[in-house]
Amino acid sequence: MPDDVATTANQCSYYRQYLHIALHNTVNFLTFDMYKRGTDDIDKASVLRRSWLSGFPDDVIEDAAACGTLREVEDGTLIHARGAEADGFYTIASGGVRFTRATADGHATTIAVLDAPNCFGEISLFDGLPRTHDGHASGPTVLLFHAKTDFKRLLSRYPAIYERFAKVLSMRLRATFDLVEEAAIAPLTQRLARRLLELAHIQPSPLNATIDAQGREVPLTQEELGHLLGKSRQSISKQLHVWEQNGLIKTKYGRISITQPEALASIAYPDQAETRSPRKAAGTSPGSHPIKEAP
Repeated sequence: MPDDVATTANQCSYYRQYLHIALHNTVNFLTFDMYKRGTDDIDKASVLRRSWLSGFPDDVIEDAAACGTLREVEDGTLIHARGAEADGFYTIASGGVRFTRATADGHATTIAVLDAPNCFGEISLFDGLPRTHDGHASGPTVLLFHAKTDFKRLLSRYPAIYERFAKVLSMRLRATFDLVEEAAIAPLTQRLARRLLELAHIQPSPLNATIDAQGREVPLTQEELGHLLGKSRQSISKQLHVWEQNGLIKTKYGRISITQPEALASIAYPDQAETRSPRKAAGTSPGSHPIKEAP
């Protein structure tokens, strides 16, 4: 895989979570001029270099930075509404964005959670259709916003950006096929382990088997994880309890801490187990009995 494609996939999408999301319509923003405290130390060009313009020449990045606006939003602020017309494109400079869709009974189902340096909103800008999900700030968040006209001007001036997005969208389509296959044949334990690793940004895959050795937290409730996987909260809770007993995770209010990423990865990606240590390949955690599935 070319370096620029791998960089884009890793930095711009966390694409297995993203998939069906197209976004926007600004609501309740505290703009850069109105609320500078949290944005003074953010360099727009640096944000773009870590995201969708990674590897592009400095003049392209500086041009894009010049027409972008930093916007700071508080936790829970509605960024865009389902059905709204696309008004621009966003890059997450800090914080995160939670994408949801209302169920028939009025509850919000979490579809994905993205954070820096992810970007979103290109799908509706390309196809001209309304936004498909609600997006809310997940914690205090700073966004780099490019208005629709500025974004399209950049595409026209620098056609290579089109190629970058074509590669990103192609990878997301591949990921969609993977998820369809996974939902059809993979057991809950494997699917849940993968989602936890991805949501915590510990993402081993056939393209990148490197695992972050430090535990990370997933800012989702067990009910939200159930929505992501199409399973009941009880099923999710039962499996998490088993893993917590084995020391792989710790459950907290509204979040889950991953304490043994390698052991969880051996469950998520059993076909890669032979590349790991015998203990971890066998699905055991140091000093504990073999890891089991919930009955």
